[in-house]
Amino acid sequence: MRINRLDLTRYGKFTDSVIDFGEPGRGTPDLHVIYGPNEAGKSTTFDAILDLIFGIGTSSKYGFLHPYPTMRIGANIEIAGESREFVRIKRPQNSLLDSDGRSLPDALIRTDLGGIDRDAFTTMFSLDEKTLEKGGEGILASKGDLGELLFSASAGLSDLSRQLSSIRGEADVFYRYRARSGALADFKTELTTLKEQRAALDLRVSDFQRLSSERAHLSRLHEDALEQRAATQRRMDDVRRILAALSPMARLSTLKGEFSQTEEVPVPPSSWCGELPGLRSSEIEYRVKLEQIARSIAEIEREAEKLAPDPVALELSARVAELSDLQPRYITAENDIPKLSARAAELSIESILVQLGRPGDASPVRLILDAPTVGTLRALMEGKSGVDARLTSAKDECAKVERAIAVLSASNSTTDLSPDKVKTYEQLAATVKTIPRSDEEVALRSLSRRRDAASVALAETLSRLLPWRGSIGDLSSMACPSSVKLEQWKTSFKLATEQARRARADLDRLEPEGRRLDAEIDAVRSLVSAIDEMHSTDSRALRDEAWATHRKTMDDATADAFEEAMKSDDHLVSQRLLHFSEIGKLNQLLQRNAAVRTDVETARHAQREALDRQEEIRSEITARLDPLVAGSSLEADPFELEDWLRKREDVLKARDELADVDREIADVRDRVGRSRRLLIEAMDAANVGYHPDADIAALVAAAEDAVNDFNSAFSQATQMRRLQAECVDREQALADASFAAEAWQSEWKLICESSWLGELDVIPGTGAMSEILSTLEKLASAIESRDGLIDRVQKMEKDRALFEARALDLCEKLGIPTEGSPRELAHRIFERVRLAGLNQERREELGGELEDARKEESDLKAATEVLDARLLEMFAFFGVTTLGEVEAQMEIAERRQELSRSISGLEQELLQISGVADMSALRQLVASVDKQDLEGELARLTPVLTGQDQRCSEVFHQRSKVQDALDAIGGDARVAQLEEKRRTILLDIEESARRYMELRAGVAAAEQALRLYRERHRSGMMARASAAFNMISRGAYSGVAAQPGQDGEVLIAVSSSGGSNAANELSKGARFQLYLALRVAGYHEFLGSRPPVPFVADDIMESFDDFRAEETFRLFAEMAQRGQVVYLTHHRHLIEIARSVCPGVRLHDLEAIATAGKLTAVAAE
Repeated sequence: MRINRLDLTRYGKFTDSVIDFGEPGRGTPDLHVIYGPNEAGKSTTFDAILDLIFGIGTSSKYGFLHPYPTMRIGANIEIAGESREFVRIKRPQNSLLDSDGRSLPDALIRTDLGGIDRDAFTTMFSLDEKTLEKGGEGILASKGDLGELLFSASAGLSDLSRQLSSIRGEADVFYRYRARSGALADFKTELTTLKEQRAALDLRVSDFQRLSSERAHLSRLHEDALEQRAATQRRMDDVRRILAALSPMARLSTLKGEFSQTEEVPVPPSSWCGELPGLRSSEIEYRVKLEQIARSIAEIEREAEKLAPDPVALELSARVAELSDLQPRYITAENDIPKLSARAAELSIESILVQLGRPGDASPVRLILDAPTVGTLRALMEGKSGVDARLTSAKDECAKVERAIAVLSASNSTTDLSPDKVKTYEQLAATVKTIPRSDEEVALRSLSRRRDAASVALAETLSRLLPWRGSIGDLSSMACPSSVKLEQWKTSFKLATEQARRARADLDRLEPEGRRLDAEIDAVRSLVSAIDEMHSTDSRALRDEAWATHRKTMDDATADAFEEAMKSDDHLVSQRLLHFSEIGKLNQLLQRNAAVRTDVETARHAQREALDRQEEIRSEITARLDPLVAGSSLEADPFELEDWLRKREDVLKARDELADVDREIADVRDRVGRSRRLLIEAMDAANVGYHPDADIAALVAAAEDAVNDFNSAFSQATQMRRLQAECVDREQALADASFAAEAWQSEWKLICESSWLGELDVIPGTGAMSEILSTLEKLASAIESRDGLIDRVQKMEKDRALFEARALDLCEKLGIPTEGSPRELAHRIFERVRLAGLNQERREELGGELEDARKEESDLKAATEVLDARLLEMFAFFGVTTLGEVEAQMEIAERRQELSRSISGLEQELLQISGVADMSALRQLVASVDKQDLEGELARLTPVLTGQDQRCSEVFHQRSKVQDALDAIGGDARVAQLEEKRRTILLDIEESARRYMELRAGVAAAEQALRLYRERHRSGMMARASAAFNMISRGAYSGVAAQPGQDGEVLIAVSSSGGSNAANELSKGARFQLYLALRVAGYHEFLGSRPPVPFVADDIMESFDDFRAEETFRLFAEMAQRGQVVYLTHHRHLIEIARSVCPGVRLHDLEAIATAGKLTAVAAE
């Protein structure tokens, strides 16, 4: 997996920004440094890579500029050897798209990751200060297996560990040792419940018959109790209804008495009650409004008589409006005519004519030139400088070339420059270039020193193979056992050793226990020696034998013998009863002693088997080693053999290095000889002299001097030819420039003679012509300004005269005196017309108001007539003459209607309460009862009803219990169902137990395989981690080791001086460097079985000095040979360090990237 391009389209502070990593260089490290100052977006880029691969989370801190729905990251990523385009947007599902916007599965972009999730990727391949510090603390707290620390992220083993924990948890759900909960416990509880239910169903037939009879009896009792309660309830309801009707009957009598005493009046229509208040208010309102309208009409008539009309002024209003429009122009004319006249007088054309040298010219307009003539003159003036410069330059260049030819002719040499000679020297120069510039003698001395060092290293590694003695050829020709076979020996030998150790430990534990048990048995036997189990068995056998003999003979002797045997046995039994506890203890001790002896024999057998297996492995190793290392005394131990074979590989590697140095020395010597022969041949062909015994350096120097001399002569000849050709070109350029100057002069003279300029005594030059054209522009402007001012003054005088004439005419028609200025007369006219208009508008308004008032008066009179007619109708209905009397009559009629409705409603209520058919029956019922008797009866019936309720509940409860007991029996079907459920549970237990055993066995096998895998790869990982830590620390630490601790293996940093420090004793920076070394080792381990993935680090060298930073970059360069490595930093000095270590490193500037992407916000780092 490799990121070829990262598109930060809309992410964090970035907008349309692109980081192009390019294609990886062939044979060069794929190392990239991304530089940017604080808040330039390094952390944003760091997190963008993670979000691209694993998706943008539910909440993101990079949505401050672009809202969540618009966030977008893209990339071109090489996966499985193929470049693909990916786009990631923020979406809960289907957030990975291709370049066309189609959804892609997330597994596609993670093809090369081997199932690693985001956390594992961050831990293994994505380093920043937080993860580095967290890793250092993890090393400090590494109390578990060191293999877990080294291999947790490689080969997917961390995910496997989590899966094993999940499987173990699944197994614990069924059963866990000494746990009270679990599926198995639930099954057992359910079986117990089913057993109890089954037992409860096993009733006898007599019990079933008894319950059936009891249920029938209780059913009859319950029905009788219900009937008695219903009768009591009915009587209490009747009494309550009668009591409830007594009070309403009293109210009914009161209402009927009041109704009979009320005066009988006609019943008016129902709408009259609502009309009466309105009629009263309308009568008052109409009377008041008529009085107000009459006063308004009188006031309007008096005001209209005071306003006198002015028809003349109204007729002249249009002309007055025209006069108003002329007034602003009159005022402007009065103000501007003096000013414009003064400006026209100030314009002086004569002075301009004097400047032109034409004083007193009768027609100044004639002097103004037309536009084509002015344009031609200006173009010629602008081209004059170019023509002059061209002529001057051509003269100078021509003179310069002539001087150069003269100088070169004076120093011309007589060197042979024939084509054959040129070709010979070219071959000599090419030969000199092909010869290496480095000092081959220095290279040979360096190689000699390397050879000496390689020889010493070979001797040292060979000495480590002692006591084996032999040649290098013997080592290389050895048929060594394969790694698989060696691993099998190691595993078997380790298992046998462990078995022997466990057996020896068991013997050390069991043998003392056996001796202790023997002592205890002897002590107890001393107390009960004659009454133990063996003596008891013998006594019982003697008694049985005496009895059998007595039954056969039946004589006195056998009877006495039997009696004696019986007494002896009874005595023994009584003694055993007295020492019952001692006998029980003795039996237990005997059983325990037998078990311990069996365990001892088993342990001894296991120890013998283990020792035999170890001897068998040693024999097999010895048989395999004898042909290889005959005569040596190597130990037949697989672990020592593995170490010896590793030392053998070191010897072979040192031999190969020595052979490589020898080949390089031979190559250098061959290369030097071949170069000397080629150079001598080329020098002989060019007739260059040299000493026959000169070394390669002297020959190269002589050849270079000869080539330089020849090149100098050849260059001079070439330059002479070039200058001669250039001289011809310069002479032609001078002739062309002279012709162009003459053509310009002719055209200038012709254009001047075509106008009044030709009348001058001398044709003006370009400087004089520039001033003439400027003065002519002033003359044209002055003539145009004077004519315009004169025209404006004439128009203003016409406007003023027209205004004065119209003002006098209107004053005459309106009878206004004409004394005063025209502006005062106009003001009087305007005021006269304005007043006439206002009076006319007011008279029209008063006429409209008067018409409205009279119309409103007419409407009110009509409404008053309608009101009077309505009141007369009411007066006639009741036979009264005033509105107050009408109101009194209507109140009496409304009261009688209300009493009638109340009586009817109360009678209906009484009928519903009592339940009788009519009011006469109700009156008879009420008259025949006494209220106190009814209340006493109700008080007596209440406790009776309560007792009957309790009786019903008790009988019903007893019957329900009997019915539940019968229902619980349920017949044979219920028993069958319980049995079926019990069998189902047993099958579930069987299936779950089988699954439990499979899971437990599988977890145990997987954990054993995982331990073997870690042990197998442990040495290689530790070696890589040691080399990396040694490089980063610049030799301050020779490597990393591990030793058993209280809670597991503990990391140890081994210093070059021979000392060692635990991880928690290292400084913060050293701990970080140690963790980085472990990560680098894990990265190489991962790449050993999977395709490369990008390794990204964000400013992890904060606590590194420059020297260790240099070594870290060297380590990154080695990693970059196998995969892509990206380092983000804001320290500029690290860039130079990276370049010094890896010249091919690629630099990416975030500021330039941000500028190209048009950033509009700051990053939130």
